[in-house]
Amino acid sequence: MEKELCEAVRRGDIHSVTRLLDTKVDINKRYGVFGKTLLIQACENNQKEIVEFLLTKSADVNGTDSSGGWTPLITAAIKGWYDIIDILLKTKDINVMKRDDHLGMTAIHWAAQNNHVTIVERLVSCSVPVDINDNFGFTPLWWATCYGHVCCVDVLLKLGASPQHECKDGVSPLKAAKLCGHSYVVEMMEEAIRLRSHVYVERDVSIMRHQYEQTIAELQSEVEKMKEELRQSSLVHEIEVTTLRNEIQQKEKEIRRLRMSAADRVGERQGAPEAWLLMQPPGDVIRAVVALAGDQWSDVGFELGYRTSELPTVTLSASLPSSKLNAILRRKADAVGTSNVVGIILSACRRIPLPICAATIRDEVVRHQERLKTQNGGQ
Repeated sequence: MEKELCEAVRRGDIHSVTRLLDTKVDINKRYGVFGKTLLIQACENNQKEIVEFLLTKSADVNGTDSSGGWTPLITAAIKGWYDIIDILLKTKDINVMKRDDHLGMTAIHWAAQNNHVTIVERLVSCSVPVDINDNFGFTPLWWATCYGHVCCVDVLLKLGASPQHECKDGVSPLKAAKLCGHSYVVEMMEEAIRLRSHVYVERDVSIMRHQYEQTIAELQSEVEKMKEELRQSSLVHEIEVTTLRNEIQQKEKEIRRLRMSAADRVGERQGAPEAWLLMQPPGDVIRAVVALAGDQWSDVGFELGYRTSELPTVTLSASLPSSKLNAILRRKADAVGTSNVVGIILSACRRIPLPICAATIRDEVVRHQERLKTQNGGQ
């Protein structure tokens, strides 16, 4: 009778299975050389109706065979039976992370090894960690990589699997792909690493800028309140007025310090030589360019399209920039040469979204020329 029951399960003969189970057979008994339960046999042979029927009869959804410790879920994942997987995952007590007896592999490891992409996605949607380890520290991505399953590797990377997750022997999926000679998989992983690195840098810079902007906004708000109090104070309260002025100066000094600090930190994070200019006040940068250029101002003028003879007056009329910015420019000039620093600034004006640009400097020159013409006309 046991042989007849197993054959009916493999065949999908629901009537025979129903009749034979009415004889009080142990539904979770293991059969055959490999000790497979009826539910495992039904899953192995893709018999959906039998699987649903056995589950209604309290078949153990987490029961294992006696040879490898495979569960019904692992069996279906190996075979690639998505519909069976879907039925099992709807069972209340199923353990989606139960491991086999040999390598400690779960259903998602087996699905990735056999390139069953939709099953991998389904298991991850049921909260299975995408980088879950087996007994040797191998992840699903590691198994998909070793077998060269490009589609599965692509899906796992999109689900967030790490190409640099090392097993106990220190071999990551990326290293495994190189050792196995899967060049296209290597390219996919390296691209994923680059994209994630870019995303993390952009995220960090965005958070950093937001924090500085928020702090600056709060300080500016305090300054405005203090200025309003100062305007409303009478000369009788001269001591209070002096105190308020001092506090305002301190707050404005803190704002300038924060702007400089923000520029330095953004520059460090982005790794760009011009990036520290991003948050400098436009007027300070214009004056810094003029002050730093000196004899090289003719080169700057040439870049901006002006005649050399018209520029010395601009140099003479410009006031010194803020000490912090000027010090930075001087250090860079000592290291790489003044003309190189001027070139960096001009390059930055053209390439990245600074708060100043070549047009701003050009406008400053035009305004200065107009002032000179007015003065000469008045004389």
